[in-house]
Amino acid sequence: MRLGDTEYPSLRGKVSDEEWRARVELAALYRLVPLMGWDDLSITHCSARVPGKPHYLFNPMGFLFEEITASSLIKITLEGEVLSETPFEITLGGWYPMKAVHAAREDANFVIHTHDTYGIALSARKEKLQPVSQGAGFVIADKIAYHDYDGVETYEDRIVGLQKSLGDANRLILHNHGLLTVGRTARQAFQRMHGLNKACLVQLLAGRSEELIHLPESILAGFPAEITRAQGNNPWPGMLRKLDRLDPSYKD
Repeated sequence: MRLGDTEYPSLRGKVSDEEWRARVELAALYRLVPLMGWDDLSITHCSARVPGKPHYLFNPMGFLFEEITASSLIKITLEGEVLSETPFEITLGGWYPMKAVHAAREDANFVIHTHDTYGIALSARKEKLQPVSQGAGFVIADKIAYHDYDGVETYEDRIVGLQKSLGDANRLILHNHGLLTVGRTARQAFQRMHGLNKACLVQLLAGRSEELIHLPESILAGFPAEITRAQGNNPWPGMLRKLDRLDPSYKD
């Protein structure tokens, strides 16, 4: 197999079935990020925990998300030590924010971090995310946290601060920086990012904060129950079929 000018081995049949499924789903996330317009060239990351192992999957350094395949993903330890058969390297500094989440949260099987334009724009505003749309109501009910900008996050000594900011939230707005979502499954991480991104966009388009109509608190109180009712609405298989139609090489 080839990525750019570099040959790399196919790992299909060489890793456990559980690891291969995680690889395919993480590669799908990498392909979906640019498809949704959330990418920032080769900057930002997605990551996954290998089921049943203290190992993680991460992208090779310097490649566009649309190039990532299941076999090209690199298996590493929490400390960033490369374990898989690969000619590629990782961006260790880029791993630190993902390490922070995986180390702190047992439910963080998949993590997505983006520098989407609308997410960054909203993250630069003082009023934070407001319940001014139904979608925002769902996002807020599903737990959202904020992290004050303390410089570029690609340093190990910033891990603790990021962990404290995230807490038990499923979505994190990093002020002046971008967005991050956590999921037990790839589907969860993807849907949470989609909902957060759209809520940010709607708030920006709605205009001046003092003119926005907020959802009533009495209605917002019922949104956690509405999230439970909506669990059967699963677009993930359809998104995978969409990738299959466009370019099924993510599964290689």
